[in-house]
Amino acid sequence: MAIHDVRAVVFDVGNTLWFEANPDVPAIGRKQAERLKPLIAGWGVTLAEPIEQVIGDVWSAYLEAFAVERDRRTLREPSLPFLIRGALAARDIDITPAQAEAWVRTSWISEIEFGVQLYPDTLDVLRELKELGLLVGINTNRPCTADMHRQGLRDTGIAPYVDTAVCSGDTGYFKPHSSTFELVIDTLGVAPHEAVMVGDNADADMHGGKATGMRTVWKLNGRYDLPPCTEADFAIHDLAELLSLPLFRRRARPWISAESLTPHDDGNAERY
Repeated sequence: MAIHDVRAVVFDVGNTLWFEANPDVPAIGRKQAERLKPLIAGWGVTLAEPIEQVIGDVWSAYLEAFAVERDRRTLREPSLPFLIRGALAARDIDITPAQAEAWVRTSWISEIEFGVQLYPDTLDVLRELKELGLLVGINTNRPCTADMHRQGLRDTGIAPYVDTAVCSGDTGYFKPHSSTFELVIDTLGVAPHEAVMVGDNADADMHGGKATGMRTVWKLNGRYDLPPCTEADFAIHDLAELLSLPLFRRRARPWISAESLTPHDDGNAERY
């Protein structure tokens, strides 16, 4: 069992459990467009330009709105349905909120399509946490709901080890807002001090986790030049270091690192 009262480990996803390597953005847009064509045709809507252009405009608007929310510290998750309706309204096309939601769900594709690669130690660490009897959660900034995110977790082999997942789209706010942290620990059925937050972002993960009352582990990924983060209880470079921390009584067994099930191009192969 875990030492003291640690009952759950909650992970960020991007640059913590996996990272994107050379995503083919045009191919992603084409795949989304192919999914959307039958939906839009069923509405009787005709676009005067490729659907990919609308998709690109929506995501550009999303990134701009996200940056504004982050800089203002309002931290509201930009609404993709709202942005889709706006992009189409600019083209004199009016759709309902329900249709915009259908657009989001139809066009959402698994993260595996973005060139996602697992870190070589990801599955080993998740497996060992489960063998130690710990709960595992996901808390990620992602403009979708957890049920949409599950496909990416399944495609990468992470899903069997995850007890619950929470996305910023579930609460309408993104990390470091407290809402996703509170939802994930509530769903896991643990108190904040019984959970550990592991992530790569000092503000989103360490600040958010510590403010919620969780213990925090900062994953540096070879970034030796970063200033210290006072809200990180521990710092590691690789997930394999996690179970060596004093948060845990012991490892289930001596550490044996396995090969990643996906290609691995993070530039830090010498650490594994």
